[in-house]
Amino acid sequence: MRALMFEAPWQMPLREVDSPRPAPGEVLVRVRAAGVCGSDVHGFTGSTGRRSPGVIMGHEFCGTVEATGEGVSGYGPGDRVVVQPIVSDGTCPQCRAGRPNLCLNRRGIGWSVNGGYAEFVSVPQGNVLPLPAEVGWHEGALAEPLAVALHAANLTPLAVGDTVAVLGAGPVGLLTVLALKLRGAGRVIVSDLSPHRLDLARRLGADGVIHATDTDPVEEVRRLTGGLGADAVLEVVGVTATVRQSVQMARNGGHVTWVGNSAPTVEVPMQEVVTREVTVRGAYAFVDEFARAVELLRSGRVDVTPLIERVAGLEDGPELIHDLARGSLDAVKVVLEP
Repeated sequence: MRALMFEAPWQMPLREVDSPRPAPGEVLVRVRAAGVCGSDVHGFTGSTGRRSPGVIMGHEFCGTVEATGEGVSGYGPGDRVVVQPIVSDGTCPQCRAGRPNLCLNRRGIGWSVNGGYAEFVSVPQGNVLPLPAEVGWHEGALAEPLAVALHAANLTPLAVGDTVAVLGAGPVGLLTVLALKLRGAGRVIVSDLSPHRLDLARRLGADGVIHATDTDPVEEVRRLTGGLGADAVLEVVGVTATVRQSVQMARNGGHVTWVGNSAPTVEVPMQEVVTREVTVRGAYAFVDEFARAVELLRSGRVDVTPLIERVAGLEDGPELIHDLARGSLDAVKVVLEP
């Protein structure tokens, strides 16, 4: 089969590799669409250390069942499916406590084991969900980032009508705008460096946008809130500058949720957190939000199609991912069709 093989930083060519065979309890999926995630782009450059050479990336994908391994029931060839990429053991204390996303022995399809930048991928049956006929392939590939956004919004204490700031208008940041609106946020303000992405944020329902190159986001959020600050802030970038802003633009006693996961280490204004009693929490992946994301896509309550700005074949993947890493391509979401 054809696959994008991560061989070294800045090297992920299209290769011919052996197609996997489903082991007992596994489902072989023919990939129909795979979204390019920012974490894959960062892994491609080697900046995060979360991708190891020799792995096939791609954790946002859906497709059809090609074959099933021994012991698999409920799925057969041709079934439409979407893959939840976190493989948990189901037995550790975190899994037993209902937090499989924090499994002590978790693995990740597309980052620690081979993923969806390929024509075929074999995954555990427990990681497969039916993809309703109402959901197109491209939209199905965005179930995973939508689930991430839903989880972040669910973890953030929020009252109906609250003012919330979102730092970062990448795919997860924009999907977080949709999730916050579903949760009843009264006003959502988005900050980013890209005018194109801020325009899309407005189209998706953001009540205000801040071009962070021209305007100090902290001062602008305080101006828009009468000097109080936002009730909640979600940071969806993961670098020191926006982490600092997230704390500084929250109101006294406010809530900050960190979703961004780019820089391994950031500097935090600790005294701001302590003296203003700001609560800071992390949000990682999702739990039951993945199934909810699929249902929201099926029902039409969430429309992710405005984010999909480039669709290409797998053979175009190396160049597109390289352009995303260099910053020469500002497409919000690229979807590959193996």
